[in-house]
Amino acid sequence: MPLRRRALLAAAAAVTTGSLTACDLGGDPPAPQYDPASDTLMPFLTRTVALRDRYAAVLTAVPALQERLGPLKSDHDQHVVALAREIGLPERGPFPAPSGSPQVTGSAAPVPADQAAALKDLAQQEKDARQDAEGVCLAAPSYRAALLGSIAACRAGHQEVLA
Repeated sequence: MPLRRRALLAAAAAVTTGSLTACDLGGDPPAPQYDPASDTLMPFLTRTVALRDRYAAVLTAVPALQERLGPLKSDHDQHVVALAREIGLPERGPFPAPSGSPQVTGSAAPVPADQAAALKDLAQQEKDARQDAEGVCLAAPSYRAALLGSIAACRAGHQEVLA
């Protein structure tokens, strides 16, 4: 009788193990993949890159403004890095286009060669960018508020420097 009992227990264990294994053949469903292009900050990052690139274009067209505008462009470089980190992208790009958003074309306007006109152009872009950053900050989740608030404050400071 003990042999039959052991055989029965072994068979039951084999069936149970086989049943559990069969249930797990499909494995766990794959974890959803994070798509940085769909992050709500992607459009803001794209606009921040455009603003940084506008500073670079102005500095190329009017090198005499380097001392005044160089530190402001460096701030925008840091904003791009911080936003890329927050989204989970490489700090220096390339950055994917935001999902469902048109490409930014605002900075494609010709760069004024005159210092006063270039400063006026950048002052207006900084004003628009500050308002943009404030709106994004207010709409973003609270864990992103410090980053976005500091970017908005920095842009307000830039406005004053350019005035």
